[in-house]
Amino acid sequence: MWHGIVLAAFTWIAAQSTFDVASIKLNKSNERSRINAGPAAGRLVITGVTVQEVIAGAYSIQLFELVNVDSPVLKQRIDVEAKTAQPVASAAQLQQMLQPLLAERFRLAVHREMRETNALVLVLANKDGRLGPKMKKAGKPCDAVGTAVTRFVTVSPASSDRPDCGFLPSGVGRIVANGLDMPTIVGLLAPSQRMSIIDQTGLQGRYDIDVTYTPEPFSVAALNQRGGTPPAGVDPNGPSLFNALEEQLGLRLQPKKMPVPVMVIDHIEPLIEN
Repeated sequence: MWHGIVLAAFTWIAAQSTFDVASIKLNKSNERSRINAGPAAGRLVITGVTVQEVIAGAYSIQLFELVNVDSPVLKQRIDVEAKTAQPVASAAQLQQMLQPLLAERFRLAVHREMRETNALVLVLANKDGRLGPKMKKAGKPCDAVGTAVTRFVTVSPASSDRPDCGFLPSGVGRIVANGLDMPTIVGLLAPSQRMSIIDQTGLQGRYDIDVTYTPEPFSVAALNQRGGTPPAGVDPNGPSLFNALEEQLGLRLQPKKMPVPVMVIDHIEPLIEN
């Protein structure tokens, strides 16, 4: 999250970094939503993602952190193909470069502000700073993924010497990922909680994680109420996500009412296609 001087600097950098060639069209297919980011090739391809989700990705925020989202334009699915002449540093930077493109094609205008609301604070569970057994410092450097629409993002390989950060196939009730920084971990947790998460762990760098938990719909209590059976590999008696974070990663979520950053959509118009 960015505000004050940092936000000004971030906005200036994003404004200076633009795509050399870009196309945005309304999506007319039933393809699965996805984003393919190739930092080494300077290429970003988005298929079947809503305008609202693209905006969230461009500004590295969660969908529920967007305010004034009643425009029907935000629900439209779009396809984007964008290219730079030179490589860029990361997939996250490619997503940030969407900002001026959205302003041009949708006449998008936004601003950030702080609003007091219920939130969750992410802290270290152990007073001595010890991490849990399933969270370890990443052993190798890697290329970053975006933080807001991570579930869609595929990062094209840059080289065998510098692997990509990201998530590995793991099934329901398990999260396995390599080389995640704390903003990405927060971005992973926030959608399931439907509220802002403020990182106060003080952790820097990147981490490998492997979390096993029981999604609430497949807990013993939920299954007893509605019937049914859990998916293969899911233990109805397993820990909740909250408990798994503490026991396996050494992280704790604490509820707190506090000012949190949101992004207000001041203006948006229908797409100007090209």
